[in-house]
Amino acid sequence: MQKKCFLTVLALGMGLTANCSAAASPFADVPADHWAYDAVAQLAEDGILEGYGDKSFRGNRQITRYEMAQMVARARAKNSSGEDKVLVDKLTAEFRAELENLGVKVADLERNADRVKWSGVFAQKAMKGNSDEHTWWEKELFLNVDAAVNDSWNVHAGIDTKWGSNEGWNSETEFSDAYGASNVKVSSMLYQLYAKGPLFKGSTATIGLFTPGLQEGFVGNARTKGMELDYRIGKTTLKAYGGNLHEKVSDMSSAWSDAFRRHGDRGDFEYVGTGAGGTETGFRNQRLRAWGLSVEHQFTERTTAGLGYYNLHSPVAYGESHLGIVAANLRQHLTDNWELTGFYAHGNQHYQNKAYDVQFIYNGSPWGNKKFGGSLGYRYLGSDALIMSSVVHGSEKPGRKGWEASLWYHFTKNIQIQGYLFNGTAINKTYDKGAHRTAYFTSLLFSF
Repeated sequence: MQKKCFLTVLALGMGLTANCSAAASPFADVPADHWAYDAVAQLAEDGILEGYGDKSFRGNRQITRYEMAQMVARARAKNSSGEDKVLVDKLTAEFRAELENLGVKVADLERNADRVKWSGVFAQKAMKGNSDEHTWWEKELFLNVDAAVNDSWNVHAGIDTKWGSNEGWNSETEFSDAYGASNVKVSSMLYQLYAKGPLFKGSTATIGLFTPGLQEGFVGNARTKGMELDYRIGKTTLKAYGGNLHEKVSDMSSAWSDAFRRHGDRGDFEYVGTGAGGTETGFRNQRLRAWGLSVEHQFTERTTAGLGYYNLHSPVAYGESHLGIVAANLRQHLTDNWELTGFYAHGNQHYQNKAYDVQFIYNGSPWGNKKFGGSLGYRYLGSDALIMSSVVHGSEKPGRKGWEASLWYHFTKNIQIQGYLFNGTAINKTYDKGAHRTAYFTSLLFSF
């Protein structure tokens, strides 16, 4: 009976009502100085304990033990800290036996609540050199949501929001940023949305809007609405994907991307012109489709290599023909800290039909657990030998060649700075339009 009165105390602390029939006062069986009085009151005030899902007060309706179990589980799923966490743990321990006797496993409810994970990165960026003399300031917030559907399948969503002094975005929201830049735009998009899990033993399927994972994205890093299937046999991984591309105009080449022109000067998007009264009718809405397949093998603990083929259908850039690309990639660990990476790609359209990149990398990825690191390499990024590449940073887009160096440093586990310096030029200088030969890309990142 004392336990039932404890439940009454808990319910009252959450703005609900319950009956304790053993005594005239619901607290008669509970010592006035019991820790539960202050614990429930404090957790309710802090918003850790809540009532029904709609937070309503439902008159004199008696709360069921199952509902109480859900409330306790939700309180634990809030990941409270400090004194609140201590109180939640004590309440859970106090009522665990009764809850489990009713068949409600608090641990199972916690696990279900933990199936949803939030993470993200906020970045302050500064870029200069590829387009004009001005420094382009940009802020970016990338938010990830991951949820487990069951023990095998997961759903992922990524939301990307940018704002800064870029006059090219199609947004009506304008304001001045902290650096006094004018014509500041804000842009937000659903960057990724996909489900991922096994179709059969040894396989992993990705379905939805995703970034392909073939050959580290050296050739086909463009977001795709479709499906990717990976199949692993020992140390060999087979990958294949296909679907419609989902990228911005300027990232797939266009008339204003100085060096990035597919198939000569045809571009990848055709501007229709102006309508009656000078109204701009914009770009023709065309569907770009791509598919690819690769085989990658880990030969030793230090050596991984792969071969791949990619196909891009862009009616404006290539007419009825398709861009076909053959690619090879290599990753070689030289020492515990140093590694060599590279790729070579060859296209079939007879314009800028080759692309390659060679890099010496110290301490791996900036997203690893090392304090600092960097890289030095040379790249030649022909626009008709790539769909969209993951290696562009300071060089910004295909159509350029030159040297690039990078440095990154972790101030703390969740705060880092990255910097990329590119020294090069357009492969076809006819379209260089006076762009600077030296460009930099710097980003201060806060991850959570």
